[in-house]
Amino acid sequence: MTTELSPTPADDVPRAVPKWTPWAVTAAAAGAHVLVFVDKGLLGIVAKPIRAEFGMSATTYGMISSATYLLTMISCLVIGLSGRRISTRVVLLGCGLLCALGQIPAALAAGAMMLVMSRIVVGTAEGPAVPLAHNAAYSWFPASRRGLPAAIITSGASFAKIALLPVISLLVVAFGWRVGFVAIGAIAVVWTTVWFFIGRPGPHAGSDDVAAKASDRGWMRGLRTPTMLACLFATFAQGALAAVVFTWLPSYFQAGLGYSATTAGMLFALPSVAGVGALVLIGGIGDRLMRGGASTKVGRGRVGGICLLLSGLVLAAIPLIDAPVVAVAAVVLGYGFSVTVNTVTFPVVSELFSASRRPGALAMITAASAAAGIVSPLVAGRLVDTAAAPGSGYTASFLVFGGLLALSGLIFALTVDPSRDHSHS
Repeated sequence: MTTELSPTPADDVPRAVPKWTPWAVTAAAAGAHVLVFVDKGLLGIVAKPIRAEFGMSATTYGMISSATYLLTMISCLVIGLSGRRISTRVVLLGCGLLCALGQIPAALAAGAMMLVMSRIVVGTAEGPAVPLAHNAAYSWFPASRRGLPAAIITSGASFAKIALLPVISLLVVAFGWRVGFVAIGAIAVVWTTVWFFIGRPGPHAGSDDVAAKASDRGWMRGLRTPTMLACLFATFAQGALAAVVFTWLPSYFQAGLGYSATTAGMLFALPSVAGVGALVLIGGIGDRLMRGGASTKVGRGRVGGICLLLSGLVLAAIPLIDAPVVAVAAVVLGYGFSVTVNTVTFPVVSELFSASRRPGALAMITAASAAAGIVSPLVAGRLVDTAAAPGSGYTASFLVFGGLLALSGLIFALTVDPSRDHSHS
């Protein structure tokens, strides 16, 4: 499919709306990513002190982390099956409030059950937040210009780890792990207030020139297209890796590589530094190629798939690395570039489905990521508990989930082609 050069978002904005509105909504949507991923990152920072206080095994703590992803998956499926009967603005406001309230049981936890309760509530809120944030921003941009907004929104996760998690790590070291959950609750309140004033649908919320061809597509038929299946698998593989990284990376830096808790908290931000550059690079390359006449198959599929393939291979090689500095570099590059998955999958899915079906389709993509997150922290925790050496369980996890990511990248590069799937619909 060849995408014609589209007007800039500002050209499509009604005259009564300020020209900066699309980017303001995009920035607020990125804030949803900040909230979701700073919360996920906190689980890694507080893993050791919580396990020490309550005498938990790695497997038990992995179960607590998995509780978040279970409810994330369920809430995403609800959004997906609801189809056109949702308000993006209202649901996102509810997500922000629920995320804030969900931190209370964790801050007051006297045992594992209260932590699980907190993760269930927060997971319910976080599920729709990511896909609906993308959908809100995409309503202000035509299909050929969604790569950069997708990169900006996804970079919210990197901002969370670069700017906020090191600060929260210092708060946890100084005042205890409960303060971390209080801080997340405060961030949730701030974001909800911002979204209340900024979050509005744009001119592309009701129609889409490319996706309109599929407006009458049966829901299951759309989910079974090769392009959608490739997007689901890529997001599943990267979601499995991300859940392991958020839950266990600081512990790997400490137990596996010998860094202190404070240093591990700082190192936790490094993959996101690479991630910011990767997001802008991959999103920008895709948009430039498509504005120049390249198809989505090339601009999103080939570019994104090759990036995921190389990221997975780098991570899978970590068990072969002995030097701590080199191992950190491999994590930084491998995981940092893997986060580009949303920069390619979300624009592809938004193009494959009509505007009215887009929120549900994006929610299904997030559900795939969440489904992986239910299992992967438990698998990694089991590998850590049964490992012969302190760090070998963590490196084995990188081998398993890095290999899965590489496979998904190869399939993505060879399979994604919305133009073909439209013609067969």
